[in-house]
Amino acid sequence: MEVLELALIVLACVIGSAVLCQVVPRLSLPLVQIAVGAVVALAVPAVRDVSISSELFLVLFIAPLLFNEARETNPRDLWENKGSILSLAVGLVLLTVLVVGFVLNWFVPSIPLAAAFACAAALAPTDAAAVGALASSVSLKRRQSTLLSGESLINDASGVVAFQFASAAALTGAFSALDAAEEFGRLFLGGIAAGVVVGVVGLYSMRALRRGGYESTTINVLYEVFSPFFVYLFAEWLGTSGILAVVAAGLIMADRSQRLTSASIAQRQLVSRSFWRIIVFLINSVVFVLLGMQLPQAFTPAIADHFSLPFLLGVVALVTALIVGCRFGWVLVMEEVYRVGRRRSRRRTLRKKASKVETVETNQPSPTPHLRHRRPHWRERIGSLLKNALVLTVGGPKGAVTLSIIFTLPLTMPDGATPFPERDLIVFLTASVILCTLLLADGLLPLLSPRAAEASNEQELSRAAIRVLEGTLRELQAMLASDENTQYDPALRLTIAHYRVRLARARESVDDTCSQQIGALATQVREVQEKAADAIHEKGGYDNGTRAPYDAMLREVRRSLGYDGADVKVGSRFSTLRGRARLLWQRTKPPAVESDQDERVYYDTCLFAIELEHAAIDYLQDVVDQHDGRQGAAQLLLEEHRMVLNSLWNRINHGQDVKQQDRPDITLTHHQALPDGMQPLFGGQFAEAARYADEVDADALSIELDQIRHLQDHGEISLPVANELRQRVYVLQMSLGE
Repeated sequence: MEVLELALIVLACVIGSAVLCQVVPRLSLPLVQIAVGAVVALAVPAVRDVSISSELFLVLFIAPLLFNEARETNPRDLWENKGSILSLAVGLVLLTVLVVGFVLNWFVPSIPLAAAFACAAALAPTDAAAVGALASSVSLKRRQSTLLSGESLINDASGVVAFQFASAAALTGAFSALDAAEEFGRLFLGGIAAGVVVGVVGLYSMRALRRGGYESTTINVLYEVFSPFFVYLFAEWLGTSGILAVVAAGLIMADRSQRLTSASIAQRQLVSRSFWRIIVFLINSVVFVLLGMQLPQAFTPAIADHFSLPFLLGVVALVTALIVGCRFGWVLVMEEVYRVGRRRSRRRTLRKKASKVETVETNQPSPTPHLRHRRPHWRERIGSLLKNALVLTVGGPKGAVTLSIIFTLPLTMPDGATPFPERDLIVFLTASVILCTLLLADGLLPLLSPRAAEASNEQELSRAAIRVLEGTLRELQAMLASDENTQYDPALRLTIAHYRVRLARARESVDDTCSQQIGALATQVREVQEKAADAIHEKGGYDNGTRAPYDAMLREVRRSLGYDGADVKVGSRFSTLRGRARLLWQRTKPPAVESDQDERVYYDTCLFAIELEHAAIDYLQDVVDQHDGRQGAAQLLLEEHRMVLNSLWNRINHGQDVKQQDRPDITLTHHQALPDGMQPLFGGQFAEAARYADEVDADALSIELDQIRHLQDHGEISLPVANELRQRVYVLQMSLGE
């Protein structure tokens, strides 16, 4: 299959899995992507014949993922947990290789010991893409996240080295522990050294370009994307570990400039993070889709002919249990040692502080006071330790890196005729264990570390956004009510309409009684306005041919007032195909007012919309007067519809000396001219709205920032919520003029 066709199929799978994950939210995105990839591989036979070499897979997908993860990792956290990370990345890998290799060879004697070691070595490292994807859907503690990410940054190198020596031993029948240690040291230390050197050179090169004025945001992003590929290939050319070189370079090249030192730095960081967020999502998705496409290749007819299904499932369960058991035991001991050491260090620190305080205050020696702290019960300590160890155990699933490594097993022995012993079975076991570890992580992690707090934070964020938008709307409405700078009024009315749409959507996202009442009342108001529109249509007595220009204009007017969805179509629905066709034809015309006839259409349409707003206001006022528990929600909607009514009157009265009567008689006849004294200024309002749109939007966003600061200063919203709301405003500010 052509590369372009494969790329399009994979991209379609990525898009489809993202949509499907919204339909099935209980499954994590990686599992959905694996399932979609497997289904496509079964449905499209040509996909099964496509294979990506391990070297290309590592440089094309894994290198940029590790580089970005290293850039976003806190070096201080890595250094503080360096012992635990190296323990997982090196010690646990070796333990897994030995235990799984010996047991697999004992249980399946047809797999040679060296080949069993190769299978175990491929299964030893965790996958950076899987860890990152799963960690984003649960709430991990800081140390847990640091250990999992740090382990996935390093253990690929130890797993690859162990696999290379095990597969070489299976081919040649010879193995030297001394040579293996020397090779591991060369790859490990050499990769880190190469990454540090290239990272330092790259960092200072970019700084030199920046000082010389030769750098831009685009060049900076392209430079960051180019770096991991160059670092990986350069380190591999030197004969060291490209994976560790990419990690080291990422840690060195991370831009940790002080915040808000300049606008260019802030823009560069914002663009870089947004770009990498998209790239990482795309690479992660492609990796899991390709993993799903490779899974059908693992189960070949040769395996089904030589081994029964119960036996194969038993071997898969055994290997999975061994890997999980080794990891759980290792993590349990490691965390207990870490906790004991931390407790002793804390005691020494407290004793030193207490001793210094007593010496200063009394200048006399005294016995060290008992610093009493409530120690958790031993059951609580054991429960916490076991839970933490279990999170770190299931939080390190295997992924596409493991499968790409195992596919590099040679098909034949060095003689070229003898097939590699049980290669198909080893590939099948590896693929099955990957799937099992992903299922374990997807099923257990949300139970062990749920993100319940985040759900409440989302609700808090939505409620805060509603309050900010309501306050901003009040300020904008006050500006519109003043008589100063009337040339900004058309643009200001459109800005208010946009804020009304944002407010309505924010209310829809909040699951509380008031929001539910507002939604129900909005539906009822729409029905009331529909009935009022029908009554006006019957009174007007014109056919569909005459209605078309009015109804097309009515939709545009209601949309400009802040109506959205079905509310836009109120009063402009057609029952005949001819009427719908005429409406579509009218909507294809330019929106600008070009003639006196169009001026009259716009004038009458505004009067029509005014009548609909009066119907809504009368209905909502009755709800408020009933005092049936809905008056709070009805009062909010009542204020908004009064705001819309005021906007409509301002449109008609803009630049006019003639004031309109409160409840005009509507005569929808486009042959009639404008009333006496009414000037054709409606087209000029559109021009003014377009001319000052960005300026008014910028002022509105500044008001929104002031509202956020006001709520934060009065303690009505927390600092994290305020920062998130500010971030949204900053994004909107950057989009002005685009």
